Amino acid sequence: MDRVPYAELVAEFSRVLEARGFTPDRAHDAARIFADNTCDGVASHGLNRFPGFVRDIAVGRVDPSAEAECVTSFGTLEQWDARRGPGVLTATAAMARAIALARDSTIGCVALRNANHWMRAATYGLQAAAAGCLAVCWTNTTRLMPPHGSAEKRVGNNPLCVAVPGRDGEAVLLDMALSQFSGGRTDMLRRSGGTFPVPGGYDEEGRLTTDPGAVRRSGRPLPIGHWKGSGLALCLDLLATLLSGGLATWQIASEGADIGAGCSQVFLAFDLAAIDDGNAAETVAAVLADLATATPLEGERVTYPGQRSSEIRRRNMADGVPVDAEFWRETRSL
Repeated sequence: MDRVPYAELVAEFSRVLEARGFTPDRAHDAARIFADNTCDGVASHGLNRFPGFVRDIAVGRVDPSAEAECVTSFGTLEQWDARRGPGVLTATAAMARAIALARDSTIGCVALRNANHWMRAATYGLQAAAAGCLAVCWTNTTRLMPPHGSAEKRVGNNPLCVAVPGRDGEAVLLDMALSQFSGGRTDMLRRSGGTFPVPGGYDEEGRLTTDPGAVRRSGRPLPIGHWKGSGLALCLDLLATLLSGGLATWQIASEGADIGAGCSQVFLAFDLAAIDDGNAAETVAAVLADLATATPLEGERVTYPGQRSSEIRRRNMADGVPVDAEFWRETRSL
């Protein structure tokens, strides 16, 4: 796989976005997020998703100039309207406001409606962690999974992120879809001819399978924990809908978009400095050190959430970011 310098990725994404109505600053901010996701080893929500994002702009699903705005305030909770703007920018603005609220009141929450795909939930967890905040954020989606006990899609694959600041700029970073494997990961494995390491859904005969292509054909990804993941998806949808005053999963029209247009999202930030007794960093380090004492199985590593992506980021910043040749050619031709 070819490798491209990180700065070249940012420059190329910026060029394409400026040509489609983004101001230079907004183009650079969005480009950096797509480049960061690719650099962290999540190209499914970076380079590989970028041409689709450009198509969403072309057909009017994304308004390049729209900015999120506060519509209602309830003290430490604010409802914002994303106005169908670029999802990576409206989500960044929402988390920035949640952090500002937390600075004033220890906790801040922004619930965002009418949002587009935010690409990777980890982006906004890392944003909060860099500001010294604990964070929880999630989004609903259009119908992407069957609830437990059915073969018909009714619940969203609602990504959830939890971030905890650690030492030296590192963070514990849980970023998870509510299917056993995200749609992006499923598509990457299907393209490469790979298989899931464990069953990731059902085939068209209703049998559990490790074949990503079979899962895409059946439209039946496996919720994490079966009924538990199905229930969590429903609850996150309810929370996002009620807090934001936005659309629920059943109301979000897919309109050809990956997760739907008009999603509801929630951004929670907790100002760790306000409650820290001076031992927070040591507490996090002690928990992670204890985790690392677990004897790994043969061929396995015991890692905390976010550790591997951090290692990948450092390596790719030094050696260049791996890119899929087909998606890179397509992006450069835009």
